[in-house]
Amino acid sequence: MPIKINLRSLRLSLSILLIILLCHLNSLSFASSNPDLGYKIGEELDFNIYFEFVRGGTSRMSVDSVMIDGHSCFHFVSTARSARMVDGFYKVRDRVESWQDIEGSFARRYSKRLREGRYKSDKRVDYLPEDSLAVLYKKKDAIAETLAVKGKVFDVLSAFYEIRTRPLEVGKTISIELFDVDKYYTLEVNVLRRETIKVPAGKFDCFVIEPRLKSAGLFRRKGSMQVWITADENRIPVLMRSRLYFGRVWAKLTKYKLGKE
Repeated sequence: MPIKINLRSLRLSLSILLIILLCHLNSLSFASSNPDLGYKIGEELDFNIYFEFVRGGTSRMSVDSVMIDGHSCFHFVSTARSARMVDGFYKVRDRVESWQDIEGSFARRYSKRLREGRYKSDKRVDYLPEDSLAVLYKKKDAIAETLAVKGKVFDVLSAFYEIRTRPLEVGKTISIELFDVDKYYTLEVNVLRRETIKVPAGKFDCFVIEPRLKSAGLFRRKGSMQVWITADENRIPVLMRSRLYFGRVWAKLTKYKLGKE
């Protein structure tokens, strides 16, 4: 019996998963990060994205190192693309990049190139933490916009990696502030439980984390989201689930390569 797919719901679910993969977690307490936990240069993570039981696309996240304006930086890249069966009615080809200062642990640059159906967006932010400023570039605008920021900040992608360096404890709640291009977002991140799960990449002992927006926003209005992060020193995200009014959206780790020191 053929599976009937609600195309409108599937299109919305793909866009939501892009946000889920990026809009994760960061505490503003810089001194609490643990260099023995989390990502390393050379790491690669591959995910399949599903709407219920239908595979809608794939995503990859990677870590490298580069120089930005004389500063040594981690280079984080997150890409997302729709599956061939989805391309015909909602083609997704997204690339988001972040450059995080290695010594200071804050964002130096952030870029977002989104291609989602007919929607296109190109933005770049250069952070000037020494001056508490950020310079926003939009492809359609000839003049850059200068914004005031709270000193050393994280964008949503570098924040995702930063949380992986934090100690996690079941029952604890972390208050989180994110700066995405030109807006601040405050979330509360609850560490719900610890459990063992199996995904295509293997079997993992994980912490289950639930981020929620304190103000009105996507997760509060349309459903809840949970992320399974390994409880070992690598802190790899292996499963992400969003429960929405029209169904569930999943991102499952299919393969990974750990980075080196």
